[in-house]
Amino acid sequence: MSCTEQPYFDIPYDENGNVIISEISEVTADEVTIADDSFTINCYFPNAKPGDTMVSTVLMQQVPSWDPGGAEQLLPVSGTEKSITVGEDHKTSVTYSRQEAKLLEVGDAVTIVFSGKTDSGIIEIVLKEAN
Repeated sequence: MSCTEQPYFDIPYDENGNVIISEISEVTADEVTIADDSFTINCYFPNAKPGDTMVSTVLMQQVPSWDPGGAEQLLPVSGTEKSITVGEDHKTSVTYSRQEAKLLEVGDAVTIVFSGKTDSGIIEIVLKEAN
């Protein structure tokens, strides 16, 4: 029996053999209050290529339809999947209405996930009382 070098991760290298260290995506949104009709999430995807399509989806804690007696799970909210395109500056945004995202009462919380071929992101939104 012998040992061979087995890499655990496929680490990207540039043309000179140097490891490529990339930035982490940044997903932000202003505080969402009961007075807001909608909210916008701003995204910076440094590893995406301009023109890449990302998909945003709202998730919330809910009992799965396939197990009505089961525990709540973080599952997609029907009808909330949207396609967004990454711009030349690696930025994009998406807007949801409170109704669409099921943010109806103060304290309601949703998670919005972004996924694409080259990058991803996530943010949690909690509905707050109006100031």
